[in-house]
Amino acid sequence: MSNMEIRPIQSRAELEEVYNLLETCFPISKSYFQSRLDHYTAYRFDTTWVAVVDGVIASTVQIFPYICRVENVTLKVAGIGSVATKPEYRGQGLGLQILQKLTEWMAQEGYDLSLLFASIHPFYEKLGWSIVPETEYRLPSEQFSSRISLGSPDSDTAVHSPYWVKPLELSGDLKQVAAIYEQTNQERTLSRVRDSVYWQDVRQSAEWLEGTWSAALLDGAVAAYGRLGRRNPWDNEAITLEELCYLPGHESAILPILSHLAAQHPDIKTWKFRLPPDHALLPLLKEWDAEQTASDLMMWKMIRLTETLQIMKPVLERRLREESVGSFRLALRCAEQSALLIYEEEHLAIVANYDSGKAATLEFQQPGLVTMLLHGYNSDITVDYCPVVQLEPGAHPPVNELLQVMFPFQNSVFYLTDKF
Repeated sequence: MSNMEIRPIQSRAELEEVYNLLETCFPISKSYFQSRLDHYTAYRFDTTWVAVVDGVIASTVQIFPYICRVENVTLKVAGIGSVATKPEYRGQGLGLQILQKLTEWMAQEGYDLSLLFASIHPFYEKLGWSIVPETEYRLPSEQFSSRISLGSPDSDTAVHSPYWVKPLELSGDLKQVAAIYEQTNQERTLSRVRDSVYWQDVRQSAEWLEGTWSAALLDGAVAAYGRLGRRNPWDNEAITLEELCYLPGHESAILPILSHLAAQHPDIKTWKFRLPPDHALLPLLKEWDAEQTASDLMMWKMIRLTETLQIMKPVLERRLREESVGSFRLALRCAEQSALLIYEEEHLAIVANYDSGKAATLEFQQPGLVTMLLHGYNSDITVDYCPVVQLEPGAHPPVNELLQVMFPFQNSVFYLTDKF
């Protein structure tokens, strides 16, 4: 009978074993995985988990911690990546057992949510992660090229644009790029908080260095920048615009940047775009008849519902006050987690332990709950209303309107630059 243990790695030597395992399982060199951790200042061994079978590291899962915004508050998110098992150990449920242990560890470590990117959904759904669709736009290369300048001196963009567009230099342009990112996303829900250490680390990250960067300068200063993701070995004929940020008043820098980026990838057949809903490029994509699809790559898991709502309390309280909402007591429940919201005299309390028999309760499926928290409530979200106790009539809007007040539409975005 095999001896198996699930735990974080304990040494540099074990980390090297993990790198070798990942190189065996993915069509990417070992150096790619090394660049993601070796140059990450905040990296800790306890974010690399393994299943050790008879002394052999047989399976691994990596946590990529980050902080995301919900307006002006922040949540701690556990990004999940580098999930791999040696071929000879597959079929034994090792990855599944690591993720089960990790869920307990994430709660203990104060993570609010977990996010992963996956095309094989059933495996992760069994463990509690759920697809939360994101809007993606697609254009065939011919259609895209006909709509933008590809740098021809005879093109209108080349003649009239006041911007000088060049490859972004991480050394010289990084400080200005960081400032543009912060100004664009300082209260944008779902965007990652990028501190100075983050920008220092990216200079040596393969994920960043293998992408294609362009910067638009006006009077010598960066006014906008864009990034295409690295070419995907599984889909080498498509490429994604992962980030395109601009200073207010510089929306016209978008087309010159797209032209510059496109000129560096003339063989691409399909262009993909993931943008926040208020982005200046979106009206153009709709005008160009870009195909709008629902991407199912992002899967979320709620780790701590009550604590997440506690963190969001100042935001929720402000929204309720602005709409002059009256007093109410209402519980939100998802799977085995629930929290009671008590709003009285313009103050909100979030209660974990309460008598469920005395509280009107809204039951959510996890995709709907995460969508509501991070994107805003909409009528497509399924909510089961369990009115054990009726809410006091007239003191507040109807339940669906109350949810829209507490969780209004958000111009949310997770930039794929930060995927793991």
